[in-house]
Amino acid sequence: MLSRKDQKFIKSLKVKKYRTREERFLVEGTKNVQELLKSSFFVEMVVGTEHYFSENLKTGSHRNEVVESSMLTQLGTFKSNEDCLAIARMKNWTLKDIDYNDHLFVLDGVGDPGNVGTIIRTLDWFGFKQLLLSPECAEFYHPKVINSTMGSFTRIKVITNSLEEFYSDNQLPIYAADMNGTNLQEVDFKSASVIVMGSESHGISAMTRNKVSQLITIPQYGDAESLNVGIATGIVAGHLRMF
Repeated sequence: MLSRKDQKFIKSLKVKKYRTREERFLVEGTKNVQELLKSSFFVEMVVGTEHYFSENLKTGSHRNEVVESSMLTQLGTFKSNEDCLAIARMKNWTLKDIDYNDHLFVLDGVGDPGNVGTIIRTLDWFGFKQLLLSPECAEFYHPKVINSTMGSFTRIKVITNSLEEFYSDNQLPIYAADMNGTNLQEVDFKSASVIVMGSESHGISAMTRNKVSQLITIPQYGDAESLNVGIATGIVAGHLRMF
């Protein structure tokens, strides 16, 4: 039975300071929860409707609690949830976990959770396994980020760290997306490199601009003022995989 204490705890994870303090996060919806259960994340609890558990066996060492869908809606962030949610422990990756044998995407101040989640899902599609977020980015464990990944959060190593510290140790060439950069089709990406994507409103930070080896841009053929950062990341990621 899900106690009032359990309910209060689960609801608290919708707020960043409680997620940070408890080092736990929410995962909602069948797709995300099923991907979570197959991953290396430590799952503490799955809360679901009778229908969800009738379709999905109660396997694993985690707690399983059956509730009404109305309770799921109260506990989580979805406007309606007929299926499930889960509680899992965070992973705290650091700069030491970076694999410098493949391209590394870096998000510099991308604050929209939906964009960060979409980028994680996109990188997963193209087989990239890591992503570095500046502290100004939307938090990796924000429910909207997790929800937007459609399960890809379980396959991407997401590190949040000061970019100044990262740049001080990095040995790879740094390319940053910018409207005034070199056409990316003219750049040689055959060796591993760092690709920095900035926010749509402010672009890359001054610090990043001072560290880049070269600015790159996606060639424009129409009249749109700019590209969504998630779409832009997908275009660059796809281009990199052509080499």
